[in-house]
Amino acid sequence: MNDERIWSLAKEQQAWVSSVRRALHRVPEPGFREEKTKKLICEKLNEIGVAPVCERGWITAVVDSGEDGPVTGFRADFDALPVTEPRGCPFRSEHEGYMHACGHDLHTAILLGAARLLTAARGEWRGKVKLLFQPAEETEGGAKPMVEGGVMENPRVDRVYGLHVMPRLVTGQVECRPGTLNAGTDSVKLTVKGVGAHGAYPDLGRDAIACAAQLVTALQTLVSRNVSPLESCVLTLGTIEGGRASNIICDQVVMTGTLRTANRDLRAMMLRRIREVCAGVGQAMNCEIEAGLTEGYAPLVNDGAHCERVLATARRLFGAEKALIKEAPSMGAEDFSYFLDHAPGAFFHIGCSADAAHPCAPLHSAEFDPDENCIPVGVAMEAALATGE
Repeated sequence: MNDERIWSLAKEQQAWVSSVRRALHRVPEPGFREEKTKKLICEKLNEIGVAPVCERGWITAVVDSGEDGPVTGFRADFDALPVTEPRGCPFRSEHEGYMHACGHDLHTAILLGAARLLTAARGEWRGKVKLLFQPAEETEGGAKPMVEGGVMENPRVDRVYGLHVMPRLVTGQVECRPGTLNAGTDSVKLTVKGVGAHGAYPDLGRDAIACAAQLVTALQTLVSRNVSPLESCVLTLGTIEGGRASNIICDQVVMTGTLRTANRDLRAMMLRRIREVCAGVGQAMNCEIEAGLTEGYAPLVNDGAHCERVLATARRLFGAEKALIKEAPSMGAEDFSYFLDHAPGAFFHIGCSADAAHPCAPLHSAEFDPDENCIPVGVAMEAALATGE
């Protein structure tokens, strides 16, 4: 299929995809509890003639052209957020307290639209497309168990792509970045253990609050003095709890936070240095410090050649001015990284604001209301990436 044909077919899908998106929007569900969502996805796959396979919370399906060619994977996440949607939307959430405030309803509907387009045009392209519908992107991460469960095999995926709607971009714009696009995220829990005593006799205790204060100060130097200013790293301590009364030496302080790093080497260095600083400060302050570091999402690193393939596709479809290179990585998390561990590919953004003068509200906001004219853009991008060599 040439680009004109793809764009024409993508625009023909808009009404159907919009109806699917609105149906999904009505039934937002949290991670690994997306029962109505999965039922709807399977119904639509069967409707377009593609057999769904449901496994442990996720759904896969294969669109086969009938001709030998590459196997292209596309991921769409389908969980929602614990956000209460305001009144007024004609297809408002029917699950009070939950909302598709991050566009996952659009991601899923767009991939279904691309599958519908490719199924109807089977004789016009070569290869296979593997549809990867993912739960729980917003919470514990559905990508890792999917990959561990073998979704990138049978057939083996040769290249893999994912998209995300982006309010800071105007509809029609497509953005990608070679190298790191999203930071890795890890959870930090630091427990400072001292010995309690009466405030009048501080020499009989070991003050966990004083130790915690020294620890916070020391940790702040990790980014400023251990990380190159040309690299991206954030260490945030967001909570601190300790103490029982104003006249008692505190015996325990617990702090929690997040570590965000732009590549795996930086991540490993920071995790090592956090442990070292905790051990050193604890020894100096005569307290014990437990460093609880829990692995989160790995950094999302786009393959350079596939990033350029995304941008070249956007240039052909929409014009050179619509294909944008993101200048710096986002420190937000995205677990598409696990798919990229098993096949080269790229993650990209499509605009969902009607125009620059009327930007869409931010992701994760109760006012998030994307422009549905982004639908054919997403469908065309996925169809073109699937059918191109």
